[in-house]
Amino acid sequence: MTSLGSQLLSGALHSVFVLYSVVVMSHFVLQTFLAERMFRAAKREQGRERDPEWAPAVDVVITAYNEEARSLEACLRSLVDQDYTGALCVYVVDDASPNRAELQSIYDQYGALPGWRVLLPAENRGKRHAQDAAFALCCGEIVVTIDSDTVVDPDGVRELVAAFADPTVGAVTGDVGVMNANVNLLTRLIAMRYWVAFNQERAAQSRFRTVLCCSGPLAAYRRSVLELVWDDYTNQTFRGVPCTYGDDRHLTNLVLGAGYDTLFVPFAHAITNAPETLKAYLPQQLRWNKSFYREILWTLPFLGRRSPYMAFEVTVQTFLPLLLTLAVASALVVSVAENPRYLFHYAATIAVMALIRSSYALYRTRDVRFLLFVVYGFLHVALLVPMRMRALVTLTDNRWGTRTTVQTTSA
Repeated sequence: MTSLGSQLLSGALHSVFVLYSVVVMSHFVLQTFLAERMFRAAKREQGRERDPEWAPAVDVVITAYNEEARSLEACLRSLVDQDYTGALCVYVVDDASPNRAELQSIYDQYGALPGWRVLLPAENRGKRHAQDAAFALCCGEIVVTIDSDTVVDPDGVRELVAAFADPTVGAVTGDVGVMNANVNLLTRLIAMRYWVAFNQERAAQSRFRTVLCCSGPLAAYRRSVLELVWDDYTNQTFRGVPCTYGDDRHLTNLVLGAGYDTLFVPFAHAITNAPETLKAYLPQQLRWNKSFYREILWTLPFLGRRSPYMAFEVTVQTFLPLLLTLAVASALVVSVAENPRYLFHYAATIAVMALIRSSYALYRTRDVRFLLFVVYGFLHVALLVPMRMRALVTLTDNRWGTRTTVQTTSA
C-alpha cells in the first residue's frame, strides 16, 4: 500500500470511528437522561394512592411448546400466587408439544383450578395461532401474555393492570430479568443486556409513551384494542410469506398504529430463562434482528406522529450496526496493511464505550458486576453485528431457529 493510500485509509478509519463514537455517546446520554426521568416519574406515581375500586377482569394467556416441566410448573405457580383483587382467568395453550405427555400431570393439576383452562390443540401452528385459540375465549378487559418459562412476581399483574386506568394506553410491558443468570458468563451478560434493554431503552421510549416492543415474557393489552388489530396480527405476511416470528414487536406496532400508547412499567417484575449456549443464543438473536428490520415497515407510518426522539431512536437502532461494521472492517484492513497497533487502539475505544454504557446500570443497581458489560461489547462486535447483517439478507426465511428439544435449565 502506498504512503498516500495508507494515510487516506487511516484518515477514513479515524473519521468512521469518531462518527460512531459521537453517535453512540450522544444517544447514550439522551437515552439515560430520559430513562432516569421516566423512572423518577414512575416512583412518584407508585407512591400515590390508587383507586381500590378499579380492578378490571383480566385474562392471562400462556402458550407452551416443548417446555421443561419444572419451568412450566414454576410459571403456573406464580400466577396462582398473584395478589390481584379483580377477576383473573388463566388460559394455557400447549401447541402440540412433543413432550406433552410429560406435562400432562401439570396440565391436569392446574386445569382443575377455578378460572383456569388448558387447551390442547392436536396440531402445532405456532405462537400466534396458539394465542388465537385462547383469545377466542377471553372476555376480560385486559389480556396479559406470559411465556411458559416466565415467573411473575406476586404483584406483577396488579402493576401491569394499573397502567390501563389511563384510557389512551393500549399495551404495557414489565421489567424482565434472567432467572438463570448465574449459570455461566453468557447468561450473566444476557442478564445485563436485559437490564439495559428494559430499564434504559424501553424506559426512555416510555417517556414518550411509545415502547416499540412489549416483550412476550410479560406484557398486557387492552382487549378492545386487540379486537381492532387481531386479524392483522394472526395473518401477518411478509413478501407473501406468513410470519412465524417477531410476534411481540408486530403486535406492539399494531397497537401503536391504531393510535394507542405503549408503556414500560418498571415495578412489574418477572424472570425468565435465557439461552445458556451460543448455539441457542445466536438463532434467537437472528430471529429478533429479522423481526426488527421487517417491522420497520410497520413502524415508520406512525413514527411521524410521535416524538422526534423516537425517530432518532429508530434511526440509531437501524444504522448504528452498519456504521460499526464499517468501522471494524476498516480497522482490520488498516491493522493488517499498516500497523497492528491500530487494532488495539480501536479495541480500547470499544471497551471504553462499553464501560460508559454500563455506567447508568452501575448507578441504579450498585452492582459492580456490570463492569463485565465490556465483555458484552466485544461479543456484540464479534457475533451480534454479523448476525444482524445476516438477518438483513434472510428476512424471508421463516424458520423459527428455536429449540426442538426440551432445554433443561440450571437451578
